[in-house]
Amino acid sequence: MKKLVALVALAASTFASAQELSLTGGVSKIDERVEGEQANHSYGPMVKFNYVQWIQLNDARFSVNPGLSAGLYGTKLEETEDQLMLSYVSLPVELVYKVKPVGSSFFVSAGGYFSYLIGAETDRGELKINDGDYSYKNTDYGINVGVGYVFEKGLTLRAGYTKGLANILNYPEGETDSYIKNSNFGLTIGYMIFRKRI
Repeated sequence: MKKLVALVALAASTFASAQELSLTGGVSKIDERVEGEQANHSYGPMVKFNYVQWIQLNDARFSVNPGLSAGLYGTKLEETEDQLMLSYVSLPVELVYKVKPVGSSFFVSAGGYFSYLIGAETDRGELKINDGDYSYKNTDYGINVGVGYVFEKGLTLRAGYTKGLANILNYPEGETDSYIKNSNFGLTIGYMIFRKRI
């Protein structure tokens, strides 16, 4: 398995036109519906570190961008006023279209992500993960959309929105009209390294 992962990483690095390191800051919250009633939670802070590969296609305006990110996502809970913080490691993949094939250019992106929960806590302490009813699930997935600008020297700026599609809480059997889903909005600043022709 380790050899397979190393081989995939080597292949991606070979075909990548650039590799980007970036930092995202923004706001996030959970959308919660409990037995048909919508909770009104407030936004909390969000910060994540990202590594992205730009793999250009034959048409240089298009690229496929797989990545790896690790971040903290906050929500202020309505009833208790506690701060909920969820820690995820994520694997996003996006299709990017640049207006200009080379040099400085605006771009738009869309794709999806798969995330693994490594920590969940509130002001009162740690929460259960995948440990019975009302514990948080290990995994999440959803969609990403964004718009940004890449500079010829390698600096990148972007604004992005992420919408979770998975219910991330283990509700008791029978509570079919309840769910919790992630969402966030962030601004990202990054820099491309090992560029070839972006």
